[in-house]
Amino acid sequence: NHKWYEHSRLVTVNDYYAFDPNAKVSIEPFIDIMGRHFKQPKEGLGWDNSPSSHMWRTMIMPDRRL
Repeated sequence: NHKWYEHSRLVTVNDYYAFDPNAKVSIEPFIDIMGRHFKQPKEGLGWDNSPSSHMWRTMIMPDRRL
């Protein structure tokens, strides 16, 4: 009976049923965009004190919590 339960459920159901499992997806159209907008910090991902660094550290070291 959580007030957001239905919202999260609709997102997961719609995500699951909205995609064609047989569709062939290519990353080619996005390579140029990623190349222009992504830069590797000198300190390395997760160690540059950016707003998203804590998320990178969690992905790099999943056994260590935030």
